[in-house]
Amino acid sequence: MYSKKFREILKHIFYSRRTLGRYYSLKRIKNHDFTIISDNCWGRGVYKFLGLPCNTPTAGMGIERDYLDFIENLNSESADEVTELDESHCEAIAGRTYPIGRTPYAKLHFFRYNNFTVAQRLFRMRFKNINKENLYYKIDFDYYNCRNKEDIERWNKMQLPNSVAFYSDETLKFYSGKIHNGVYIKKKMHPLNNFHFGFNQKYFDFITWLNTGIPNQTLKYKVLNFILLDDGINIFIAKSLRSTFKKISPKILKRA
Repeated sequence: MYSKKFREILKHIFYSRRTLGRYYSLKRIKNHDFTIISDNCWGRGVYKFLGLPCNTPTAGMGIERDYLDFIENLNSESADEVTELDESHCEAIAGRTYPIGRTPYAKLHFFRYNNFTVAQRLFRMRFKNINKENLYYKIDFDYYNCRNKEDIERWNKMQLPNSVAFYSDETLKFYSGKIHNGVYIKKKMHPLNNFHFGFNQKYFDFITWLNTGIPNQTLKYKVLNFILLDDGINIFIAKSLRSTFKKISPKILKRA
């Protein structure tokens, strides 16, 4: 009975919190028709959180060393042409084999797909839905340690508008200068958490970024993030409620 009551309460709290966060975010965002080009699933996380159509070809996949080549050739006629590569091109860190392809400019790791044909079809379909008048770019300079000083210098020269570049202490080991639209991220021990929108959204005001193209942090957003957005708060709430329920008599819970 305790366990069931506890799960029901948590489910209600988390669902209500996320619903309110989505509603408030959508009210503040001036336009809902944008395309986020990302080096991993981070962009997909933004669309999923907001409940908007996933208008990006970089959903469910990752692009490593040649991500900047992919960006620079986004308007090429052949940019959406993908050929299949064999499983020897898969990254060992994934712990499994997965579909992988290559455009003339970049290798695409379809981490979230089981079938290359499906991944290729969705990639090309979403590529056609790119809003070239409202493009946003995200890069993570700690992405599986595949980037270097030259990549940052190249990024700085590109001076992309509507962009954000994540970096952490790992980046600072090989680069100490200014990073164009850089946002410092305190990395978690579990590497997969570092690349999720739900983890690093608390480090910059993504709502203002989508409205102005400039990543920053405001007190208003910090408060909003703590109350409605930060997934880490869910863990805090769960621990607090679990501690409280342990102190309540099972008979009282049963009567409730």
